[in-house]
Amino acid sequence: STSPSIASNGVVSGASFVPGIVPNSWITIQGANLSSVTDTWDKNIVNGGLPTTLDNVSVSVGGKPAYVYYISPGQINAVAPDVGTGSLLVTVTNSNGTSAPVSVVSQTVGPAFFPWVGNYAVATRQDFSWAVKNGTFQGVTTAPAKPGEVIILWGTGFGPTNPLAPVGAQVPADKTYLTALPVTVTVGGVAAQVFGAALAPGFAALYQVAIQIPASVPDGDLQVVATIGGTPSLATTMITVQR
Repeated sequence: STSPSIASNGVVSGASFVPGIVPNSWITIQGANLSSVTDTWDKNIVNGGLPTTLDNVSVSVGGKPAYVYYISPGQINAVAPDVGTGSLLVTVTNSNGTSAPVSVVSQTVGPAFFPWVGNYAVATRQDFSWAVKNGTFQGVTTAPAKPGEVIILWGTGFGPTNPLAPVGAQVPADKTYLTALPVTVTVGGVAAQVFGAALAPGFAALYQVAIQIPASVPDGDLQVVATIGGTPSLATTMITVQR
């Protein structure tokens, strides 16, 4: 059959790849025959509005259309719509039909940092230079974070904001959309100072978490864990610290 099909446990966080979704956050759908082409929404954003259909491919989450960023035969990346919590049905529709629905659990928060190679958290400095050990990316010179340095971690699934952010649109730059719940972060098990956690202007469902690396942590690859609403991010995500 050429109809789209979603893999078992194939609807996951777009950052941690753990099954389940968070409303208004990134999701990844894995399966077969999801699309006949590979494409992104880059040419389909109109006045900041995000597309719900890309090359005749659409995604329904809990009966609402998701915002489709990337399509390929085996994977779709999208922003989940503004849905409720609990068990929801997800389908993919393209020119060949609609997939069988799969059930997925939606939760208010599910914090996750986007990973670089080797499961290092995507982390930058305030000038947006990459905070990752040298050699992580071939041909690019990088430097790890230092104790006491201010670092921005990039993630999704941090839940509602205050004020509420527009749904289905790139985040406006006219306001700061802070997380409605406080965020705590530990680096190597040591509490880090969190300066703020907010949606990144000009992007969609992308959160910036600004922290100060604790001065007392040792050098090395350290676990970096964010917690919001009692829910922690994966403890397998790392950041390299080097004096």
